[in-house]
Amino acid sequence: MADVNKLDQNTLNVMLSALQEVQNSVRAYDTKAQVVSIAFIFSLGLITTVGTLAPSQPEYSLSLVILSWLFGIIPVVTFGLVLYPSRSMAPKLGNNVSNLQKSFYVLEERYPMLEDYLESLNKSDWKIELAYEIQKNSLLRDVKRRRFILALCVAGTSYAVMFLIQLMRTINTF
Repeated sequence: MADVNKLDQNTLNVMLSALQEVQNSVRAYDTKAQVVSIAFIFSLGLITTVGTLAPSQPEYSLSLVILSWLFGIIPVVTFGLVLYPSRSMAPKLGNNVSNLQKSFYVLEERYPMLEDYLESLNKSDWKIELAYEIQKNSLLRDVKRRRFILALCVAGTSYAVMFLIQLMRTINTF
């Protein structure tokens, strides 16, 4: 009976890795929330500043407000998309692999009860489970990389447009 409660080293290592991944994800949400909230505070400052800088001519005021939102807020949103891609946004891998339990990354809807999860642990082939997680996370990493490059391009374009607008204002073009 004592052997029933004993875990083999491989299962123990995988379960500890899964626990560490869950804990890291929880901490990552805190960090993401901090970064996004700082970006939000800066964007509010930008919106307020643009409102005070709006010219007195109504035809330019509307354009300035639209441009400031396009070139000031959209980069913040694109960087936010880098911070918050979820696993569900990663490309699908399919479920046709035999014996894929998805027991490494535990979702409540898949295993609502502890008994369900324990049963999946007993059925798990850890090579399959870990290969699935490595590929899923690698695809998610690639999504984040593409979004980060897009966010950098959007931010760079915003800086260039804002520079041109300020330059044109200084030489009294408008």
